[in-house]
Amino acid sequence: MRWFVRVLVIVVGFVALAVPAAAQESVTIQLREQNGSGQSGTAVLAAEGNQTRVVVTLSNPPAGVAQPSHIHEGTCANLNPKPKYPLQSVMNGRSETVVDVPLSQLLAGQFAINVHKSQQEISTYVACGEIRSQLAPATGAGPRGVSLWAVAVTAIVGLLLVIGGAGLRRAWR
Repeated sequence: MRWFVRVLVIVVGFVALAVPAAAQESVTIQLREQNGSGQSGTAVLAAEGNQTRVVVTLSNPPAGVAQPSHIHEGTCANLNPKPKYPLQSVMNGRSETVVDVPLSQLLAGQFAINVHKSQQEISTYVACGEIRSQLAPATGAGPRGVSLWAVAVTAIVGLLLVIGGAGLRRAWR
């Protein structure tokens, strides 16, 4: 019976190590040029518990100009003008913000990330990208982790194999 307890401890340990990996997820959103700005890029959204880290990178940034950016409800073609989640302004082509919303919630809704030309020309959008749930499996960006379902099934199958092996060992004695 002691061998069973040891095996159970090992299996539980593997499951405990796999659970944090399952929580890791990131998505890369393509930001497409708007209004002839010549600016395009990406926004990488990475899950951090109940928050999401958003890293925006744009090509051809204007030197020394802060470009406001936000997550809005809607699509690039039909954007709610009131920002849902403000992001740090893009400065020299880059910004990084942690927003207080889980990545899963952003992927489940209909949201878009947009970047403005400047604070003075806030009504001019230079780049926009839509956050869609179907983007998650195809991006290949960052660690994807393992689903909890797969971890549970693997742990149960492993435990059954160990128990079955122990039973066969006893039968062959």
